[in-house]
Amino acid sequence: MKNKFLFIVLTVISIGNIYSQSSINPDISLIGTFNTYTNFIKGSPGYGKLNFDIPEMELFVDGYLNPYARASANISYENNEFGVEELYGDIVRGLPLDIQIKAGKFLVGFGKLNTVHPHAWPFLERPLFHQVFFGEGGFNDVGVNFSFIIPTGDVFTNLDLGVFKGASIIPMSDSYAIDRGVNPIFVGRLGTFWSLDDYTNLEVGLSGSYGCYSKANLVVFGIFNQENVQALNHFYSGLDFKFKYSPTAYSVLTIQGEGLLNNRDVPRIPVMGIDYTLASVQKINNAGAFIYADYKFEKQFSFGIKYDYTAGIFGSAPTFLSLANDDKNSTQGIEAWFSYYPVEETSVVRLGIQNLMYHYADGTNRNNETTIKLQFLFSLGPHKAHPF
Repeated sequence: MKNKFLFIVLTVISIGNIYSQSSINPDISLIGTFNTYTNFIKGSPGYGKLNFDIPEMELFVDGYLNPYARASANISYENNEFGVEELYGDIVRGLPLDIQIKAGKFLVGFGKLNTVHPHAWPFLERPLFHQVFFGEGGFNDVGVNFSFIIPTGDVFTNLDLGVFKGASIIPMSDSYAIDRGVNPIFVGRLGTFWSLDDYTNLEVGLSGSYGCYSKANLVVFGIFNQENVQALNHFYSGLDFKFKYSPTAYSVLTIQGEGLLNNRDVPRIPVMGIDYTLASVQKINNAGAFIYADYKFEKQFSFGIKYDYTAGIFGSAPTFLSLANDDKNSTQGIEAWFSYYPVEETSVVRLGIQNLMYHYADGTNRNNETTIKLQFLFSLGPHKAHPF
């Protein structure tokens, strides 16, 4: 199966080369990432050793279909497997009121960072609350998004409204979860951009997501067994900002942060007896956030620091009753990095360190976990690996 998938990828590239004289020939880019790391996590097989991750790849194919529409594909290779990370089409002009439409599978515009591919981040590790509330690959879903430009004078304001399949809001994997069926979710973001002066820009956004993220069979055990299927809804609300100050062509200071408030239905087990019931659905409220600062100087160097917070225990399996799906435990992280760009926008060498701190409501004591990572990232083609 993997060989067939690779054959298809190579065929797409070959077709692009055959029709290189065509006016609609797509841009083809390759991003490669290689990580080596060591950790100081007691009990881990990699404790204190030099570990090498399998290299990762992203193949980008995108371009105009015609003067009004574009198409894009992102084929990824991670953990020895190929997959389609994104595949979508855009109508970018020609509609009334300058409406733009995106349809397919893509990174959803909840917050600012989620739509930016990891190779364009100045740091190495995905924010903790993104992984807890969205998943390891971020908020990536199938659906359609409508984008509107709001007339607000001298500031640029954009409104995105989307309807999605909803399978990416952390599908719960325990025995109580059942097929969520056809239950779309809704996502929106309102963003405003200010040019404060010739050197300073600020963007602020408000995001929201609502829908049925899962269904649960609240089975009643007793003399007569019966099923009680209930839809479980979520409501995410988010605030994000990005500040950039670039006094010269050689230096840029970026400060960016996001926060998310989560209101979610979850099943809870009562005290068990001879007869027991997975009886109730309760609402929990918790949150996550990150903020980072990155300073790039001499065009070739940058350093920065990021603080992370998320409700739940990071790394716990995403089930209804796990420590990643509660409002009592929490995880914090501090990450710092130094980056070197030998030739701007074509390659990056980055050294980073992350320290995770865990808080258990029941008083469980868990040592901090520290990981040091060295990353090499390169770009071939027009889709450059530059920091956003």
